[in-house]
Amino acid sequence: MTYYHKKLKEIKDRGCVDFMKIKHNGRDVILKLVDESDETVNLLYNWRKKYRDMFATDFQMNEEKTRKWIKKDILENPERILFIIYFNNKKIGNIGTAVYDKTTNSARLDNMMKDPSCNYPGIMTVVEKVYLRWMFEGLKLSKITGFLFSDNKKMMNIHKKCGWITIDVVPVEQKKMEDGTKWEEKKSKSNDKPVERYFNIIELTKESLMENFGAIKFKILM
Repeated sequence: MTYYHKKLKEIKDRGCVDFMKIKHNGRDVILKLVDESDETVNLLYNWRKKYRDMFATDFQMNEEKTRKWIKKDILENPERILFIIYFNNKKIGNIGTAVYDKTTNSARLDNMMKDPSCNYPGIMTVVEKVYLRWMFEGLKLSKITGFLFSDNKKMMNIHKKCGWITIDVVPVEQKKMEDGTKWEEKKSKSNDKPVERYFNIIELTKESLMENFGAIKFKILM
């Protein structure tokens, strides 16, 4: 078992307890492992619906599928972890990690969303910076990767404040699956169908993150 997988297992074994505490405008932002409560299922379901156009896959969603996704794809999956973000004792978003690559000792920033009704300026930038630092230091990664649609300018602006760089821009096309659709890299250059959207392929090093980190107070609680 790699250090990455061992660390994720340790966190999951502790359950839904305070994992990370961040100071934001004099108040505490808390990250906890995702739970299977009705409240969390409902929130993740509704956030996913709200931002469905910003995901590579789209399908018929419901709360039961969301509950199974939390259990099977997150809590029982050694490759992935997801945290719920709390502010003023309210669940306002989520952020996670996935897709470990042993050859490059890298992993992907995954599933970062904020409640649309949350109006606390700068909070997701602060959370992302601290979370990325934990990915480097807590998971001992050499590099963090990611991708997002090029038209997701709001999220890309947050990423830039953390030090991410775009290493490639890839044309993508939407393909039908049995239970929905999926955006994939457009392989055929001879295809006359116009390019609908693009993916920004992004990377982050610890050096670049620390150059943009600033004076953020935080504490990892395990």
